[in-house]
Amino acid sequence: MAGFPAAVAPTPEVPAAVGRLLEERLELVEDLWLTVLRSECPPAQVERLIRLKELSGPISPAEIEATQESEGFSSGSSEAIVAVIHDMDLADGIAAARAFSLYFQLVNILEQHIEEDSYLASLQTAPSSSVNDPFLPALASQSEPATFRQLFERLRALGVPPAQIENLLRELDIRLVFTAHPTEIVRHTVRHKQRRVASLIQKLEEGRGGSSETRARHRQQLEEEIRLWWRTDELHQFKPSVLDEVDYALHYFQQVLFDAMPKLQLRIRSALAASYPDVQPPQDEFCTFGSWVGSDRDGNPSVTPEITWRTACYQRELMLQRYVKSVEQLRDQLSISMQWSQVSPALLESLEMDRLRFPEIYEERAARYRLEPYRLKLSYVLERLRLTLERNQQLYQSGWEAPFENPGGGGLTLNPGNLTPVASVADLHYGSAEEFRADLELVGDSLVATGLSCESLGELLSQVHIFSFCLASLDIRQESTRHSDAIDELSRYLQLPVTYGAMDEEQRIAWLLAELQTRRPLLPPAARWSEATAETFAVFRMLQRLQQEFGSRICRTYVISMSHTVSDLLEVLLLAKEAGLVDPLARRSDLLVIPLFETVEDLQGAPAVMGRLFADPFYRQVLSSSGEGSEPLQEVMLGYSDSNKDSGFLSSNWEIHRAQIALQKLATQHAVALRIFHGRGGSVGRGGGPAYQAILAQPSGTLRGRIKITEQGEVLASKYSLPELALYNLETVTTAVLQNSLVSAPIDDTPSWNALMERLAARSRDHYRALVHDNPDLVAFFQQVTPIEEISKLQISSRPARRKSGVKDLSSLRAIPWVFGWTQSRFLLPSWYGVGMALHQEVAGDPAQMELLQLLYQRWPFFRMLISKVEMTLSKVDLELAHHYVLSLGRPENREAFAAIFTAIASEFGRTRDLVLQISNHTRLLDGDPALQLSVDLRNRTIVPLGFLQVALLRRLRDQNRQPPMSEGPISGQTGGDARTYSRSELLRGALLTINGIAAGMRNTG
Repeated sequence: MAGFPAAVAPTPEVPAAVGRLLEERLELVEDLWLTVLRSECPPAQVERLIRLKELSGPISPAEIEATQESEGFSSGSSEAIVAVIHDMDLADGIAAARAFSLYFQLVNILEQHIEEDSYLASLQTAPSSSVNDPFLPALASQSEPATFRQLFERLRALGVPPAQIENLLRELDIRLVFTAHPTEIVRHTVRHKQRRVASLIQKLEEGRGGSSETRARHRQQLEEEIRLWWRTDELHQFKPSVLDEVDYALHYFQQVLFDAMPKLQLRIRSALAASYPDVQPPQDEFCTFGSWVGSDRDGNPSVTPEITWRTACYQRELMLQRYVKSVEQLRDQLSISMQWSQVSPALLESLEMDRLRFPEIYEERAARYRLEPYRLKLSYVLERLRLTLERNQQLYQSGWEAPFENPGGGGLTLNPGNLTPVASVADLHYGSAEEFRADLELVGDSLVATGLSCESLGELLSQVHIFSFCLASLDIRQESTRHSDAIDELSRYLQLPVTYGAMDEEQRIAWLLAELQTRRPLLPPAARWSEATAETFAVFRMLQRLQQEFGSRICRTYVISMSHTVSDLLEVLLLAKEAGLVDPLARRSDLLVIPLFETVEDLQGAPAVMGRLFADPFYRQVLSSSGEGSEPLQEVMLGYSDSNKDSGFLSSNWEIHRAQIALQKLATQHAVALRIFHGRGGSVGRGGGPAYQAILAQPSGTLRGRIKITEQGEVLASKYSLPELALYNLETVTTAVLQNSLVSAPIDDTPSWNALMERLAARSRDHYRALVHDNPDLVAFFQQVTPIEEISKLQISSRPARRKSGVKDLSSLRAIPWVFGWTQSRFLLPSWYGVGMALHQEVAGDPAQMELLQLLYQRWPFFRMLISKVEMTLSKVDLELAHHYVLSLGRPENREAFAAIFTAIASEFGRTRDLVLQISNHTRLLDGDPALQLSVDLRNRTIVPLGFLQVALLRRLRDQNRQPPMSEGPISGQTGGDARTYSRSELLRGALLTINGIAAGMRNTG
């Protein structure tokens, strides 16, 4: 979950308990923090840091209320903080940035542990006596996450029939896709330190009742580890390569998910057995993973076909190594002797076949395992895994263009020439995960037939079902114009009477469909192409080789970003056909083509585009061939980031909601199974927020057990760093999908409610665009009063921050740094601006509408989620600090224009806050979630010194950029005293460290 942690169990007592735990354990963090600072920093520096912390420390409820009324931090404290910063030199400033960053990261670890502990406590509580409580919220309106046990108890009490549950579980299809967007600001090395600290804090908490010696030792280890962390550079030393990002993303599979997934299956089976004992549990692979890391080439020239090939090899190597380890452990465990147990004839027969295929293994192991058939069988399995690893390493080294024959069973010829052909490897390795699974099932069947079971074997089989040999399926993503440009170049080479670029949409559709249905090759093999076109064609050839070697599961989805038209999808199908991925005679495709509708106009036009495709006989037949069930499957991706940047938070969310309903109706009319792919980011402005509530807020009847969601940036660390926390997130995502899929009330089709939302969306869009797109000074405002230019210098992503190098306008800026910049300066504008004006105009026109808005908040999950996200974001805005950014960083010539922009933002903030409080019936923001409120209050105050420090450093850095370095005094900009010259690199380093610290304090970036 991005942002601050929400309550973690569906009982009113738990949020308060979480708040108490945070208050109790915060003392440990404060003590550790001070101890480390005193051991690592000069005394005078420590005193200044303590003074800053005191000035931003806890305050009384009355003071909190006063702070909220003034829309920011108290001015007296602000002046005192600025005075302390004024007396600092650059070394002090850097120490302060690092110290507060460390503090927030320790608090983050603490809160993750509290979430994990609360989840474990919810699993251990007795069955709830309130499942029949008539005052419980309706299934779709439940706001607190539920565990499997709690959900199935509730469903049984509501009388949901077993057959309905079983049918839904049979169709259950949850796909979580890890991405490498540049929002993960923390170094991989520092993440290792954090996990070590987290483990030690857990030991310290678990040892509360233990000996004082043990607790003292754990405490000493904690201090040592944090001191090592303090002396580790927080900033990335170099711009990460794509393969570095692959390694980072796969870390979560290695450390957490590989072992967590079988436990998820056990928990759903156990919960079902308690409430629905006759219902068959879902297949092991009801929840699987995808990845864009190493395959998302939209705007990232570093993602080449070779990189994607190596990513696939790397993923398979990781899985094979884990399987080797598991099989070795199984071989140690299954020491069953034929003297004391029967063995199935099928297993004995397979051992005879293995003896002929692996005579060396037989000679080596037969004497040792003569009467231990399971150990002998698993020795053969290990040899086949070893040979598969060897083949995989050779494929990694030789690359995707190296010739090889009959992958998965025949001979193998590799380039470069220094690699030896390995025909025996190709004959004896595992050609697919299915072959490996068949060997394991043979062992398992023999055990069952003789009255035995083996939990470890069951877990391994579950892992093979979920991860196969590929670990995560790769999604290729590319921007739509890359395909049309390539086909246009091809048409000019072929000297078509009308070039593709000159055709209108109807001409393009007719030409593409005609070419798709002929066997004649379109691409001349000897032609020379521009660099961009050559790579576009190469991607599809590489895809065909990937599927040939790894099977279709490794990569069978192609996402087209900025999809606008029918031809955008047909272009990709045509290029796939030329690579052998589409058979025109059989009308079969090995590739799922997925449009990504991102702008408001594209979201509005999506049903027309898909309706035209569903009605075409050829497309419909191709779609049928790629279906994964009884119905043809169409996946459609909806983009939150660019639609938000384009039209604002409220308009974006409504257009996505409306498009989803229209697309599902269309799919139902054409008997197509629809899977919506939600491109959610980490922040609210990019679709982030608590996943449970977001899934429940999906339109009724549109999920049907299927959903696909991106997991981006810092979200990975917040969700998947700890095993039980990962299980909690996986479990609650699953229960939310089940709940939403079981709700059939047509609440989303209420005409008057939809008409209201249409008005709100239009008004919000107009007000947002008037500021963001129509105000000529907004781009300069954003560039000057946020650290956007410095953010681009953080070495945190292989992908550039802008789509077009050298162009500095709003359209060229990616949505992630757009949100990142507003978050750092505490405006958080993309997550709320425009909402207040829309609500104000609605209520001003008819004051009675407030009662309707309050009713919608209570009864409509979509509207409640919308208002709750705005409320959470508003609670993190600090307009006084934001105003300091404007006054200090805006250039004199822009002062009047920037003041007008700030006034507009402040006015909209006050309007939005007041109306949100009125709709939610809260006195203060987040009154409905005390634990989250406490966490936000803590961070809002403690983060303030970092904001003032960042402004001071940015001002000095930008002055340095406009003139030669000069002798300077204190960081405030006044000369005198021990003046010295600070280089641009020193000042930039200090500024980047404050960006790190604020990101840690806000718990999200972009």
